[in-house]
Amino acid sequence: MSLEQIAEVAKTHPENRMAKHFDVEYYNSLETDAKKAQLLLCCKSGAENADSGMGLYAMAPGDYDDFKPYFDKVIRDYHS
Repeated sequence: MSLEQIAEVAKTHPENRMAKHFDVEYYNSLETDAKKAQLLLCCKSGAENADSGMGLYAMAPGDYDDFKPYFDKVIRDYHS
């Protein structure tokens, strides 16, 4: 899974919230490669299933805190 794949999903499936709200600047601001990899793991389902309406899933409870700015946007969009 790659940033390019997420960008393609954003173009072809604008209703996919994972791709819609993915921010490369936010991704690049993450402190470590491990954090970047964990975020991409959370995005994997949405990238592989482009027709998903959500597409972003925490892999561990701490993901909600570790990636709060991103999860917050996606969750708020889902519930609006």
